[in-house]
Amino acid sequence: MKPILLTLLFPLLAHAHGPDNHAGPNSAEHIGKNVILGHGDLKYSADFHWAKVSPDTAPVINSHALAEDKNGLIYLVTDHPENAFLVFKKDGTFVRAFGKGLLGGHSLEIFEKDGIEYLVHVDCGWHFPAEGDAVPTNGKITILKTDGTIVRSLPTPQDMGICEPGLKKFMPCDVAYTPQGTLLIADGYASDYIYEVTLTGELVRRWGGPKKDDPANLSNAHGVSLDLSNPEKPLVWVPSRNETALKAFTLDGEYIETIELPGAYAGQLFFRDDKVYTAVCWSKENGTGKRLQGSGFLLVMDRKTKKVLSAPGGTEPVYKDGVLQPLMQDPSKPFFHGHDLYVDAEGSIYLGEWAAQRRYPCKLTLTK
Repeated sequence: MKPILLTLLFPLLAHAHGPDNHAGPNSAEHIGKNVILGHGDLKYSADFHWAKVSPDTAPVINSHALAEDKNGLIYLVTDHPENAFLVFKKDGTFVRAFGKGLLGGHSLEIFEKDGIEYLVHVDCGWHFPAEGDAVPTNGKITILKTDGTIVRSLPTPQDMGICEPGLKKFMPCDVAYTPQGTLLIADGYASDYIYEVTLTGELVRRWGGPKKDDPANLSNAHGVSLDLSNPEKPLVWVPSRNETALKAFTLDGEYIETIELPGAYAGQLFFRDDKVYTAVCWSKENGTGKRLQGSGFLLVMDRKTKKVLSAPGGTEPVYKDGVLQPLMQDPSKPFFHGHDLYVDAEGSIYLGEWAAQRRYPCKLTLTK
């Protein structure tokens, strides 16, 4: 990315991640405890008061992303300077907080290697104080054990001498652990490149990036997710969020296909059984107009056909001649900005939101 492009990008990112929202901690009173959202056979009861914890005990700013460990505990990464991680039982019981001083929490990954479970912290470079606006700086990737012990921080592209000329920031959005035991890192707030590195920080390859007038173009590569349903041909899915599209690549970075999601600024994908899930951070006015602040919803897709089956918090998905019609937020506006989600083995969705008045994740339970 050229320096002038980075200069133009930063004001957009400041608008997207900088303002601190002081409307009230864990505000969800206008929604109620359990609301039914979704369409067809995929309707969910949404509990906006799932997390049983006080902001005095475990404060959050943005509830950015979630994952589950082998003991069935749900880990939330947040960007509050007092605690990078909050841990919950699936019923919302609070277990512990840790990671003070790990700033800019935006995504996480849990993986097991040689019988030890590890936790990856993605610092996107937007660092919040306890009160006030975020400041953009260089992000980083940190590997920990799930008990909170820091193993190492990985070198940035600048440290490795492989960044684009004039690009002074590394601002990763997401990370995925591969079958080869490496990490894929999506630098979605700076270069839009995908870096594959070893667990000790050696570069394996770099691919992606902005490609004008090319279907493989990435613009705000907000996530990176692996579909391993075909072990012979694993796919890497990357949202090109500014294009309201999801794009598939091989592990080597060869472009495969694009899924258009008109009206939906979707993030990283989560694969569970025969479904694909993603959180939508912004809706468009009437599905085709300007991007709306304070909007967002979820998408549940068929894993084989990639068709949208349900849009909890959004309008019902409609296809005409095989083409998805523009989606938009439901008039009830239950969500602020869907940022990332986790789906457990029972099909329950744990949703983290950005700029959502410092509220904790919502749990959506599939109705019977």
